[in-house]
Amino acid sequence: MDRISRRTFLRSSAALGGLTIITACAGPSATQTASPAASGASAAPTATPTPVKVKAAWVAMTSNQMLWPLAADAGYFGKYGVDLDLSYVNGSSTAVPALLSGELGAVSVAGSAVVSAQAGGQDVVMVAGFVNKAIFRVVSAAGINSIADLKGKSVAVTRIGNADYFAWQTIVTRNGMKMDDIKFVSANDVPGQVTLLKSGNVQAIAVSPPNNITALQAGGHEILDTATFDDPEQNVGIAVTREYLTKNRAAVTGIVKASIEAIARWKKDPAFAKGVIAKYLKNNDPQFLDVGYSAYVDVFPQAPYPSDAGVQKVIEEVTTQNPKAKDLKPAQLIDRSIVQELESSGFIAPLFK
Repeated sequence: MDRISRRTFLRSSAALGGLTIITACAGPSATQTASPAASGASAAPTATPTPVKVKAAWVAMTSNQMLWPLAADAGYFGKYGVDLDLSYVNGSSTAVPALLSGELGAVSVAGSAVVSAQAGGQDVVMVAGFVNKAIFRVVSAAGINSIADLKGKSVAVTRIGNADYFAWQTIVTRNGMKMDDIKFVSANDVPGQVTLLKSGNVQAIAVSPPNNITALQAGGHEILDTATFDDPEQNVGIAVTREYLTKNRAAVTGIVKASIEAIARWKKDPAFAKGVIAKYLKNNDPQFLDVGYSAYVDVFPQAPYPSDAGVQKVIEEVTTQNPKAKDLKPAQLIDRSIVQELESSGFIAPLFK
């Protein structure tokens, strides 16, 4: 996304204490109203409100990021008064600084990005949670048949501090190991992870579905699905700055509405959802599409509240990298008010009938 300026990138990275991120900006809302005729005729009817322009970004080439592309293709943002300029940027570490600078208005990122921003003194909040537990598939090289076999070996993550890196904290702890029992290598993105695994430079990767299918087709084999842990861990959701939320609440509400309708469409229309996966992840392999759809169909919630327990888990994870996160509380990082309003108003339930 070359529209994000280098100056903004460097300034925001410094504010986050080294964390690099990308985000979305939106223009002010505007409503056009016809003026009464000068001759004294009755006032003309109010014109249709002009959609609010918002720049937003999704940050990972994986199915749990496909709700916004689906909503865009289905026309849901326009339906709820938002003219969304949606882009892909590589990683929350490239997406949150743009959010902080105002170049983006909203981003679809993991809870770790919100915690890291808050630990850096930036008031970023999560207003909706799409995936409230970590879902990663560990794919390993030949000869590695368990997590214990990885002791002393190398593992590729997208970047140290991204969600897939923090997933390894739970993985190694569950297997009686420590993080320093494994050497972590940053691969920048999933294709980089798969390349390192295929070349033998690392012995395992943890990727979210359906990228495990790509890794399997590259010669790996799956040894763990973290979804079996069923632990709360705040993963993908909608993040905005609190200032942006205050000034553009109607636009953020429209984005949440579109996202919820996208969840309902995902659950009811697998063919459409798989078409979106194929289009945006650029892969038509039937197994890739099936896994990408099924991994989340029962995970995306009807009422997408961020998880208190899930955010607390992420606070503990980020604290290992940034001690300033230790004293953060989930209430500082979550704003549930929009989802609460939509649920109590009766907006949500009819979408899922």
